[in-house]
Amino acid sequence: MNGTPPARHDPSAGDEWPRGPAPASGKLAELDGLRGVAALIVVVWHFAFAFLPERIGIVSQFDPAAGLIGSPAFALIDGPGAVMLFFVLSGYVLPLGYFRSGQTDVVLRAVAKRWFRLIGLTVAAAVVSYLLFRFGLYHYREAASITQSDWLRGFGGGDVGGQLQPSLADAVLEGSVFAFVRNADVYDPVLWTMRDELFGSLLTFGLGLLIWRCRASMAVAVLVVAAAATQYVDPRLIAFVCGLALSWANARGMLTIPRRSAPACLLLGVVLFGYFEPRGLYAPFGILKEATGLRYDQIWLHTIGAVLLIAGILGSDRAGRLLTSTAGRVLGRLSFPVYLFHFPLLCSLSCWLFLTVRPAVPHTAALALAALGTVPALLAVGYAFARLDEIWLAQVNRVAQRVIVAPRRA
Repeated sequence: MNGTPPARHDPSAGDEWPRGPAPASGKLAELDGLRGVAALIVVVWHFAFAFLPERIGIVSQFDPAAGLIGSPAFALIDGPGAVMLFFVLSGYVLPLGYFRSGQTDVVLRAVAKRWFRLIGLTVAAAVVSYLLFRFGLYHYREAASITQSDWLRGFGGGDVGGQLQPSLADAVLEGSVFAFVRNADVYDPVLWTMRDELFGSLLTFGLGLLIWRCRASMAVAVLVVAAAATQYVDPRLIAFVCGLALSWANARGMLTIPRRSAPACLLLGVVLFGYFEPRGLYAPFGILKEATGLRYDQIWLHTIGAVLLIAGILGSDRAGRLLTSTAGRVLGRLSFPVYLFHFPLLCSLSCWLFLTVRPAVPHTAALALAALGTVPALLAVGYAFARLDEIWLAQVNRVAQRVIVAPRRA
């Protein structure tokens, strides 16, 4: 990611994410909770970019020293890091069904239904955004004139010139097609991650089939070559390869995280997760930053941080209990719809609340009230669309089960 626009991210939305207690060996419930935390970080990141641009540290008209960049505390709002964590989680979780069964039909069904599985909510998010445009319920320009956020004024990059002419057909196409073939970000800027999610998922399935029956040395060689190749195609795809490598090693019984090492993995993962620019604590990483703007430094460090976080959670019972608590399970279940729908809510409800209360209360109080008023609405919307997503996924799975028939062994 470059410095100006915030990460617009996307969640892994894998079919294999559990909705109930996971097997102890799989630790999927804990990782589902981690995905929910990542979605929450994306929400905070976008709220800060919209209403507190001076606290980010990369907005040109504000003093960089006043922001959080350069401190590990930035991990609390690091949207770009959350994106890479989503992708590493997908790389880890998606091949587990095949690794556990060795049945090729598991992979073939997953590949065949992947696009269908994702478009249920992506189309819904784009259409909801169209309706908010159509009925004049967006207030981002008025709010941006107060918060001085150019990013908010331009609808996160989707309406920079203010010339957008909403179209239902365009919204449906963005949610169903364009989001998966290009960086579509007109109706819902967070949809830009869907292309990486789709192609990263397909890469994960293909590599999983390739390495599972190889000798360990050959599998490692394949993974290294694949990781290097992604840097010439799409650098962010390395996150899927690293997640797959972690999943493969764990499934083969080669990954052992001693309990004493787990806290160190978690701590180092959080520190790397807080990297955005080579400032402050992260100044030594300046040697990684290059001039192309592709931000390999962020991609690599965030990916390593995500791998360490997952490894630490796999080895930590305490972290596991926290992520499988009621709050963790709720966050995990709602993570995909919260990710997709938080931006339309931010530009409509959050902005409206801020504009409504600001004449009567101080600026900081207005921001707090806008945030507090958005939380229950976001949870309600997240729950409603999570139920819709579960219904949609059940239908997709039912059709795939009937249509895809393949040999049960590779």
